[in-house]
Amino acid sequence: MSTEVAVGSQAVERALPAAAGAAERLRFFLQWAVLAPSRHNTQPWIFEIAGDEVRVYADTSRTLPVADPDGRQLLMSCGAVLVNLRLAAAHFGHATSLELVPGHRRDGLLARVRLEERSPSTPEVEELFRAIPRRRTNRLPLDGREPPEGLVTTLLREARREGVTLRPVESHQRRVVADLIAEGDDVAWSSSRFRAELAGWSRTNRSPRRDGLPGYALGMGDVAALVHPLAVRLQNPARAEAERDRRRALGTRALLVLSTPRDGKAEWIQAGEALQRILLRATAAGLFASYFAQPVETPALRRRLADAVGDPGAPQVMFRLGYGLEPRSTPRRPIPDLLRRMEQAPPRPAALAVRPAAEPTWTATPSEPIVLPAARGAEPPRAEAQA
Repeated sequence: MSTEVAVGSQAVERALPAAAGAAERLRFFLQWAVLAPSRHNTQPWIFEIAGDEVRVYADTSRTLPVADPDGRQLLMSCGAVLVNLRLAAAHFGHATSLELVPGHRRDGLLARVRLEERSPSTPEVEELFRAIPRRRTNRLPLDGREPPEGLVTTLLREARREGVTLRPVESHQRRVVADLIAEGDDVAWSSSRFRAELAGWSRTNRSPRRDGLPGYALGMGDVAALVHPLAVRLQNPARAEAERDRRRALGTRALLVLSTPRDGKAEWIQAGEALQRILLRATAAGLFASYFAQPVETPALRRRLADAVGDPGAPQVMFRLGYGLEPRSTPRRPIPDLLRRMEQAPPRPAALAVRPAAEPTWTATPSEPIVLPAARGAEPPRAEAQA
């Protein structure tokens, strides 16, 4: 049984003993955290638990040097993990606080999430939490029905609340944007390195691997999925991919671009957090999402995309929303493979040298992390510096 199906059952919720300590609770919440989306289903995250704190690391062994050379999508995926983790904690009655680690660390540490006081859940938390195991990236055709009335406006407000911008691609912009998508497809799929990287993350439908893209995620049967990695390496489907995505961009009812005011690692995490909340709201309304990544991955096209939609910021992701057949969930790696260390309580600090008593003074410097207060309800606080 897939992780996504398992965590949607009440049986799993009852598996958390009432007397479980903070570390056991955090480990339990990770099964929802790992249902976050990631490019090629790479699942590029690692966790450590120390008492009431979980540390989230970027797993740089799972980077995509061709499709994501700067690690932008990797950090967005980790931002989505933070949202799922905090929603799971809120559902089970815990407020949380979040500390985003500034700058670049060699160990890949991105954030710390700490359990705080008990706090009742809210209807908004419940709606988003229940959507976590139902969220799917739908790479299959979506039909032409309009989203529910008012949903796109709700998503725009959600984005603003998270400090990002979500812009619908208007009808008079569609042709230009669709051409950029097709141009990006042509650039990406004409690259043998891009195709080799994708083939390396492609899986058969019966693969024992718990990562990557099974053929069924692309609508393939067992035989097609078996030959797909070889076909991707040897063939150049750039023209067919470009034309298919052009048609989909022109035909979809809701084509959206999410952007941030600036473009850096903190902004990428922020974009991932905002995107996940948007996706969960769309999922709760019965919609699926799929992505047009190539125009954002190609620097020259990325700037042209911003100009085409009138966005002064940095586009981070473009996606469409629509109705369609529910795809099977993609696999997830088991928690023991992702949890590098677990301590029931944080280690006691070493004894301090005896020194005269004095009133403590604090001097904040730009290098110090920003610690956010405990979160309640459906609007967990976040550091101002992230984006």
